[in-house]
Amino acid sequence: MGDDGIGIVLGHILKKKGINCIICETDTSLINDILNKYNDIIIVDAVDFNLHPGSTIIIPNFEFNPPYKFHHDIMFYKNTKITLFGIQIDSISINIGISQNLRTNLKNT
Repeated sequence: MGDDGIGIVLGHILKKKGINCIICETDTSLINDILNKYNDIIIVDAVDFNLHPGSTIIIPNFEFNPPYKFHHDIMFYKNTKITLFGIQIDSISINIGISQNLRTNLKNT
């Protein structure tokens, strides 16, 4: 999973705290279904915006196009207000779990 799985990790933490969220992982058809079902969406996911690893960024009215590097191929079918809550990755690699930098930041939240 590596750091690109931080959105999934955070989703499970939010669910344990009683916050209603849907964990989509990489299922773009599920993501598209959700985008068509709701008018306001907050997407929590890994980003690579050249920030300090573990930093967060909130982008209201987010659109999936350059200059943002986003790892999902998402299509929109209606006007959905999307807010991106991005967590800067340390690295993307094939391993189990997230990097120490991101684990440390999760403990501090």
